[in-house]
Amino acid sequence: MRSLKGSALVVAAVFALALAAQAGAGAPTVVSTTYAVSGLSVPGSSTGLVLTSGMTVTVTAGGAVCPFGDSFCPGPDGYAPWDTTTTSYGGFPLPGGPAWGLVGRVGSGPWVQIGTGPTTLTGTGELAFAVNDDLLVDNAASFTVTVSYSCWPGWGYGDENHHHCGPPGLVG
Repeated sequence: MRSLKGSALVVAAVFALALAAQAGAGAPTVVSTTYAVSGLSVPGSSTGLVLTSGMTVTVTAGGAVCPFGDSFCPGPDGYAPWDTTTTSYGGFPLPGGPAWGLVGRVGSGPWVQIGTGPTTLTGTGELAFAVNDDLLVDNAASFTVTVSYSCWPGWGYGDENHHHCGPPGLVG
């Protein structure tokens, strides 16, 4: 009987230590990475960041792109009066969205207006950004885009309850 009580105490102590270690892991870490999205970038410039199921990122942006290479340089919110539903040069990534603004998408999902943000994106796949422009060769300057997300310490093997900080995911 004594050995059973001792075993129960050992099991309870190990369980308590495991709970304390898990609680001691603390709060999630916020990871922020800054990217330059050139006005000359082919739509779909990759960040190399791959979002997994349930992962959410917050995007903010600054800077400006000059669509004619001159002094007219809208910021990430773009220029709404310009008609982006018709084009002579191949199409805007986000027809109907503000011209020369910052757009983004996750995986093969639809392009969405990012603007200055903060804008929240979710989905599964590679995160990409573009300038909502139908002719890139005459552009100058770039947007500075910051992507932030929370992740938990550790690798998370077998733990699908939240996103863990590990090396960035790779496409393919």
